[in-house]
Amino acid sequence: MQKNTANKKNELKPIYKPYLKGNAFSGTALKRSLRVMGVLAIFVFACVLAGGILSFNQSVLRLIINGLLVFFGCALLFNEGSNQGEGDVSFAEIALNRQNEGKEVTKEDRDVCYHPLKGFVTALAAILPFLIITVVYACIAHRQAYALGALPSWVEGYENQAEIGQALAYYHEAPALTIEDTLRVVVRFALFPFMNMLGTSYDRLYLLDKLSPLLCLIIPLFYALGYLRGPHLRALVHGNIRMARRRQNRNVRKAREQRRRQAEKKELI
Repeated sequence: MQKNTANKKNELKPIYKPYLKGNAFSGTALKRSLRVMGVLAIFVFACVLAGGILSFNQSVLRLIINGLLVFFGCALLFNEGSNQGEGDVSFAEIALNRQNEGKEVTKEDRDVCYHPLKGFVTALAAILPFLIITVVYACIAHRQAYALGALPSWVEGYENQAEIGQALAYYHEAPALTIEDTLRVVVRFALFPFMNMLGTSYDRLYLLDKLSPLLCLIIPLFYALGYLRGPHLRALVHGNIRMARRRQNRNVRKAREQRRRQAEKKELI
């Protein structure tokens, strides 16, 4: 019973302090969106480079490996958002103290202060250009049909014959490049881990095309979710500070009590 009581006393408890609420829509959010966009670009580039390694014949293994890759991207942005949120809450506490002291708090200061929606605004601004592309592509995407393969080398000798050459001419006609084809390349490269998980089935890839606006939001969304943890992380910092002070005060009392006992022993001697 005593151990449980001691554990409860030593347990880290978050301490929430008031802070000045900032602006959700601000230049600060737009600047941070560039950083989030850069992280996403590096993530996509790394996925494309490792595309051959991540493409396995076994569907279960391919699903697990690419799922772990998506999880890594989510965790990376979640951690980034958590750090930004905790930093904004810290600044907002200082800004509130300045306001209570009668000092001026500028709009630029409020832009840095924490706001629950700032993480969502930052994530949306980072993904907005690609989101527009995926929405347009999802509206015009069609299910891909079977494409003609390359002719075997032994057929080339028969192409000079009129009857056979006319029949085989269709194989040499290059299809016109459309906007749909261009957007398909961009979207599927950006959603490469998801495409690897689904495989090469035309029906599954068509489903990927139609769901691409939702899929592109998954990883950036975790930045916003991480940002929401800002007040809790800051409260844990205050809790750590209080616990450290209690530990220090306890050590001071023990040292004082030890000196008192030593002094009493000397007096008895």
